[in-house]
Amino acid sequence: MRWMKTLAASAAALILGVGVATAGQSIDLNEVGAMLVYSSIQATDASATTDDVETFVTVTNAMSDGKNIHMSFINGDSDSNKYCYECDWDVYLTGFDTETLVFTANGQWTNIVNEDAAYAAGSNQNGTFSSRTCQWGEGMLIAVPEDSLGDPDRDNRLFGDEVVVNYTAGYAYSIPAHSIQSEGSNGNRSFDFGDEYTRFPRVVASNFLAPTTSNTPGAEVVLFTLDFKRQFPPQTDCSLIGFDANENSFSNSVIFGCWERINLCGDLDPEFCHPNLGLDAGGDPHTHGWFSLSCEVDHDRADNTSETADGNVHGAIIQRAAGGTVLRKNDLGAPSLANSAAWARLLFQSVSIGDSGGLTLEDQSTNPLN
Repeated sequence: MRWMKTLAASAAALILGVGVATAGQSIDLNEVGAMLVYSSIQATDASATTDDVETFVTVTNAMSDGKNIHMSFINGDSDSNKYCYECDWDVYLTGFDTETLVFTANGQWTNIVNEDAAYAAGSNQNGTFSSRTCQWGEGMLIAVPEDSLGDPDRDNRLFGDEVVVNYTAGYAYSIPAHSIQSEGSNGNRSFDFGDEYTRFPRVVASNFLAPTTSNTPGAEVVLFTLDFKRQFPPQTDCSLIGFDANENSFSNSVIFGCWERINLCGDLDPEFCHPNLGLDAGGDPHTHGWFSLSCEVDHDRADNTSETADGNVHGAIIQRAAGGTVLRKNDLGAPSLANSAAWARLLFQSVSIGDSGGLTLEDQSTNPLN
């Protein structure tokens, strides 16, 4: 991960208007899909002294026929030599079924258990799992329905969400899964976002509440791309331009691989914190702002050539505050708030569509991490 300060204010007005929608469809986050991405799976918390945190993932089959769902937990630990590797298992959903998986820390690993009593007892219906262990503590989860041959199914049938609970800090937040629609899958594990599946937006954005500079972890943005090949992490380069209530701009950029959790204040720039937010606004610092994020992805660095695609990045914003955190009220004379709280939502997406991208996953039989 590399952070770079930029002076991009002059381009800020153009960010949300990068072209118009081109041929093909963009992902519709409010529809059922043929692929779900849970962007913030967390069984460990690097900012806490304990790993008393769990993620509850719920996936629902909106159609009447049963279907096997292939789950791929993608490693988001940038310190690991298995960054962007996957850990796989299957979950069987009967018609109109819903299942909840619980991700819990086991040292540096993660235990995943199905809450369904039958699976928890080890019945393994239709080859699905009762429990699973993966070698990392955070990242993203991809869910894809399979046909009777074990190949990706093109039916748009899935929706879901996740709930992250930090028992030590005393907060919880929920995020809907990103729903990606199929436009006609060819049945293999190379997923083409342009022909087989809908494309990602070119630009994403969010508003946010700026905590004080002493706040940890504060406002976080979770970003991911699916434009990569297994064992070859991409290079994702994003420019992030923020604005305060008086339209004053501040900016930075970040380079990462397939997944990243970014603390806007601690990792990115103090200008995203109160009271720095809007310092040149006549001495009246603001508590709220918004940012626009534009990215390009070099999806395959294996051949040492640059093959960048615009867009292909999405994510969520998470605002969480541990006990004792100070969130300032707009009236600076009013008492400060010092309660644990958290909330999250998906990033807003522009109407412009990004370039085509592609993801290659393995099945369980060829995955060396199984």
